[in-house]
Amino acid sequence: MSDHMVKYPRLTDLEKKAKRRIPHFIFEYLDAGTGRDFAKDANEAAYRELHLTPQFLRGRIQPDTSTTLLGQTYNVPFGVAPVGLSSSIWPGAEQILAKAAKAHGFPYALSTVAGDSVERVSKAGGDMTWFQLYPPNDREIGYDMLRRAAECGVETLVVTADVPGPSRRERMRLSGGPVGSRGKSMYTPRVIMQSMVRPEWSLRMLANGGPRFRNFEPYADRFGKMSVTEFIGSQLNGSLDWDYLDLIRERWSGKLLLKGILHGQDAERAVRAGVDGLVISNHGGRQLDAAPHPLHQLPHIRAIVGNKMPLIVDSGVRSGLDVAKAIASGADFVMLGRPFLYAVAALGARGGEHAAAILMDELHDVMRQLGVTTIAGLADVPVSHSAN
Repeated sequence: MSDHMVKYPRLTDLEKKAKRRIPHFIFEYLDAGTGRDFAKDANEAAYRELHLTPQFLRGRIQPDTSTTLLGQTYNVPFGVAPVGLSSSIWPGAEQILAKAAKAHGFPYALSTVAGDSVERVSKAGGDMTWFQLYPPNDREIGYDMLRRAAECGVETLVVTADVPGPSRRERMRLSGGPVGSRGKSMYTPRVIMQSMVRPEWSLRMLANGGPRFRNFEPYADRFGKMSVTEFIGSQLNGSLDWDYLDLIRERWSGKLLLKGILHGQDAERAVRAGVDGLVISNHGGRQLDAAPHPLHQLPHIRAIVGNKMPLIVDSGVRSGLDVAKAIASGADFVMLGRPFLYAVAALGARGGEHAAAILMDELHDVMRQLGVTTIAGLADVPVSHSAN
């Protein structure tokens, strides 16, 4: 057993260490929800309130965690959700996570507004690389991003629907933010002071060339007098509608997931639009503080789309046990964002491997405790809710 597994046996054990290693404004960007964090807190509480009933006397259990999603087999039923500004959370985070995903056979979804580019990350992640698209206002840029992703061998596109506008992110503001693609400079006196007390992060950030948005750098000739963050702020948020999604579907020949769906009518229309799967998500509680939890919406959406369309969930997943609970509740696959980034912020280059090791070990253990040998078998486990 590794020293890290002894010292940090749970993903949540890494949050405090991450907070000590990165500037306060960066931790708040990663950790915060929006409003009063009601939705973020409820996301985790929803998993705590679920109970799984085991069955015994089944002999020695050798769990098989492999699962097939959209025609591709993965070693585990979870992957890394897209997180913007990953390299600002920890420089080089995209490469770290892509390598861990390739090594262990699970998908890594690269964000449009990550620090690294789809060209570079796909070399590290291979066929485990997915690309997440925030459709830009300039549709030609969006179509060109699709071309680049396809030329890199990316087969799965994740189109994010649930960011109609930037949310308020009050904790981030109080810390000295906002940061990133919101048209405001990061280099305020408060940000500089917070960075100075985290010298390792600062030196690595300088070595990485500072905050980067490499997916957008090929379009620098369109920035005009705007900075890259101002340009991105002018391009994203609220540009996606159903007509635009139809055009993306026409231009993307690979698999297409629509992320952020919570309403049954949206799910029904997404089926008509020809998407291949849905990611049921409330954006980790970062957009609407009154948004329902994905597992609460899952039965209704399943009734609408049927069993042929895969439903993926994210938001609030913090362990292999949570992964099992999500699948037992009817999900086909699970994505985690914050936990992987806490791990990388806490442990650097070793963070992706350690997060993967924890999740795989926990999932194997849960399946043994439940008496389940396959991921499909988790769907038959009785699920109950706390009385409150």
